[in-house]
Amino acid sequence: MNKNKYEVNFKRLALLLLPTFLRHPLIGGIIYAAVSPLSYIHTRFMLHRYDTIYRLTHNGQVCHLRAVLNDMFDPIARRITITDDAENSSGLILYEREDQKSVLIPDRGTTAGMVVNRRGFGGVDGFDFWINIPFVLQGELNIKRLNAIVNSHKLASKRCQINYI
Repeated sequence: MNKNKYEVNFKRLALLLLPTFLRHPLIGGIIYAAVSPLSYIHTRFMLHRYDTIYRLTHNGQVCHLRAVLNDMFDPIARRITITDDAENSSGLILYEREDQKSVLIPDRGTTAGMVVNRRGFGGVDGFDFWINIPFVLQGELNIKRLNAIVNSHKLASKRCQINYI
């Protein structure tokens, strides 16, 4: 019998603590009505407990942060990724000020070309990692909630940028 000590059925417990000569349907209904606020508070406590355990088991590691973001915003397809090392990417990542997003500039010798001028781009060497979100989720995401979740799980010294791919 490996039952969790927090799993309590208060309606059953109240009925079992009632003397046998008082176990009638009317008295049982009154007891159920008296115990229902306690059952509601217990349900809220259990939800808070599960949420706290989830937050404590997921720390600032890249794999845990990616799991938390996919659990919150894309639980079925799990398409949100995190790019941790920008130096090993095949190209240069620049920040476009007008669109407020990062753009990957390919290396020389590739067929894809892009015109870069000084007015529209600024460097992104101030970021430690990038959160890559599929473009189809752009309208569905709450950016403030995403930033709050990322800020609560990442290390304080790390800086991140959100990219739509």
